[in-house]
Formats: sequence, C-alpha cells, structure tokens
Amino acid sequence: NIDETPSGMLLHGIMSTIAEFYSRNLATEVAKGMTQKAIGGGTNGRAPIGYLNVRKRDELGREVRTIELDPERAPMIEWAFKAYASGNWTVSQLHDELTSRGLVSLPTPKRPSKPLAVSSVHRLLTNPYYKGDVTYRGVNYKGTHAPLVPAEVWYQVQSVLPAHKRASEATQLHDHDRK
Repeated sequence: NIDETPSGMLLHGIMSTIAEFYSRNLATEVAKGMTQKAIGGGTNGRAPIGYLNVRKRDELGREVRTIELDPERAPMIEWAFKAYASGNWTVSQLHDELTSRGLVSLPTPKRPSKPLAVSSVHRLLTNPYYKGDVTYRGVNYKGTHAPLVPAEVWYQVQSVLPAHKRASEATQLHDHDRK
C-alpha cells in the first residue's frame, strides 16, 4: 500500500515511470526481434493459407518453429495462381472453382474452417509470400520457406490483375449509375 504522503506519492510516481519504461523497452525489443526474424527470412505470425506453422526439434532438442507446405491446400493454391495467370479466369470465377474443389480456411480453436471469401482469394493472389518473400513493415525479404509458385507465375498474376480490373470497371453498371 502506498499512502497519500508526499513520499508515498513520490514512490508511486517512480514505480509508474519504471513500469512505463519497462513496457516501452519490451515493445522495442519485440519489434527488433521481429525485424531480425524477417531479415533472416522467417515468418512472423501465422503463415498464409497453403502453408502450415509447425513446431520441430533441432539436433540439440530445442523447439524450432518453422513453415511447411500444407499438403491439402498447397496444390489448390498453386493451381489458382497458374489458372489466374492464364488470363482466362476472373477472381470471382476462381473463388467459385476453389470453393467447389473444397478449399477452406484452417480451423482455429475459436473458428471452424470455412470457404474463403472472394476478397481473400484476391489477397492471396497479391501476396508475395507465395513466391518466397516475407514482407514486414512494407519491406520484402527473401524467405526461408519453400515458394509455392515460381516468381514468373506470381508476376504474371500481378500483370493480369489490373487488366481484369480495368475490364470489369468498363462493363460494370451499378444501380446508383442509372437515373
């Protein structure tokens, strides 16, 4: 208990300042560690769909967290990139086909698996992680995980995306456009 005397208020102020310093210092150290992990090619957080976060033991028995291809979802994601790169699919058509092929998100303790949203399919098509890069704070680093698609296919998808966007904008008619 800290009393309301001047010395008690001084002690409270000192303890508050130390706690604030500890919190800010910890945040700085965590950010530094995450930056170092990204620079080294490691994945911060959950891996995107098509990959699995796994725990293994190294030769000294220490736990190592790494990324592996998801044997169930990776082939579907790889197919999606190659199909979209052909220019014959829209994101919506690709979404419908992936859903019919059974592509669902990974279940978590709080959420069951479910089909992806169209926006999630678009997001995965633009994610450089699939060509082997790790992005952290807007900077790309060469990842240590196995690329799911060749870089050429990923770049081809990036060139098809804006072409489809322009085409859809030209033909799409919204209710609020009609008068």
